Amino acid sequence: MRSGNSNNFRKIKCAAVLTAAVFILPSCKGLELENKTEQVEEYTKEQAMVIISNERNRYENAYSEDIWKISVDDEGTGFDKLTIQNVKSYLEEIKLLCMLADERGISITSTERDIVRQMTDEYMAGLDEGDLEYIGCTREDVQKMYTDIFQAEKLINSITGTVDSEISDSEAKVISIQQIVTADEKKAKAILKRIKIDGENFNSMASRYTEDEEIDLKLMRSDNDEDLITRTAFSLEENEVSNILFKDGLYYIIKCTDGYAEEDTLLRKARLEEAMNNKAVMDIIGPYRNEHNIQFVERFWNNMDFSEPDGSEADDFFDIYNEY
Repeated sequence: MRSGNSNNFRKIKCAAVLTAAVFILPSCKGLELENKTEQVEEYTKEQAMVIISNERNRYENAYSEDIWKISVDDEGTGFDKLTIQNVKSYLEEIKLLCMLADERGISITSTERDIVRQMTDEYMAGLDEGDLEYIGCTREDVQKMYTDIFQAEKLINSITGTVDSEISDSEAKVISIQQIVTADEKKAKAILKRIKIDGENFNSMASRYTEDEEIDLKLMRSDNDEDLITRTAFSLEENEVSNILFKDGLYYIIKCTDGYAEEDTLLRKARLEEAMNNKAVMDIIGPYRNEHNIQFVERFWNNMDFSEPDGSEADDFFDIYNEY
């Protein structure tokens, strides 16, 4: 199967929500809930293996099978066990979100089911004999996993869709500055004169005379806007040099080198908006999670490791999902 390039599990919108399928079993397994017990079904091993194999192969294709020789704690827990636990936590969260989606009447439409079928067709078409033997999944297993992830994301989108999370450029603004720092007031005055009166290059003067390791800094608006350096920096025009600023026993001279660092501003804007969406989601998901503490109990989760070669290379389950 072709190799994907996913950096992590598919993140349901609002990454803080996930760390990370009711397939009828012969007998119904109850999940452990904090305040009540509900008869719901876990994922089968074959369904879980769709995700487990994807993450195993993603790491192996990137770092080789030696990645599983790494211990992640003092007790010698292998990275394979951590990866399996992360998948388990991710699927427990998907289960929780689907339960809440069902309660809120959020389901997959016929058009969306067609999309899920297309995802499934593409994924199954890429599996070779080694993949099928290791994963052990049927087409129905794959379709179930895509369906649940789709429904969980639809729930998240229904929550974030009501949030006014747009951040203005002014709120997200990031600027670039250079600074000269010294503990000597006379030295600071002499440096300022050479820059402002004699026309010396600020960067050259900073490299020669600053007593701080950092010369180039990025500053952003925050709750710390009352900070003297931040407040002064944002009041400067691009390429303007400040007067001497005294703070905490040190003398500062700063220059605004970029009054609007566009790439950094856009990145910060996206992060601020994401944080607002995350909060909206957690305000709803958090209390629900406290009432529904889902823990899968099937034995296969504890009896699995990656000590033996798997004969599989499929790692594009989430890449295919992202394409749609």
